[in-house]
Amino acid sequence: MKIKLLTIAIFCILFSCEKREQKKDIKENVSNTKVSTNDPKLEELKTEASRLRAGGSIESVELIDRKATIAYVSNFTDYKEINPQSSLTESELKAYWESGDAIEKALVDGSVRIMRKLDFIDEVNIILPYEGETYKISVHKSELEKFIGADFKSITDNWDKTFSDPYVYNKKGREAFFKKFGVVK
Repeated sequence: MKIKLLTIAIFCILFSCEKREQKKDIKENVSNTKVSTNDPKLEELKTEASRLRAGGSIESVELIDRKATIAYVSNFTDYKEINPQSSLTESELKAYWESGDAIEKALVDGSVRIMRKLDFIDEVNIILPYEGETYKISVHKSELEKFIGADFKSITDNWDKTFSDPYVYNKKGREAFFKKFGVVK
């Protein structure tokens, strides 16, 4: 009789553990399914964003309809969180952003470059927090065309002449572009 009770008790314990494991497996499979439903356009945007100036400092990338939003890290600790393998120091990262108008160049160039590379995007917003200020730029394709005085195809076909040289590498042009589309808070 004691052996029968002991056998039944062991069997019940084993059976209940197996059910818990099955429930755990089912929950993990459901959550993995949710994670794996990535939008290919968002993945393409993430790839292009990583190619922008200081792309390794990009914390988040979002795509809603035809609007892209790209946010850079707000400090070195956040940078190291997403790039733990990086040998970049805090002073090197700071020196990069303080050199040669790097912030404005990154925002001006990056906003239009994303639209140039990805035809499914009509608006780009980039947010770059640095040293207690937040630099933002918001460029819509139609507003860009009005500002430059050329259609988007002409801008992309003559990239250096119509955009890069006059608005990224020319200080006055870059400042005018940022004044029109950017803000510092």
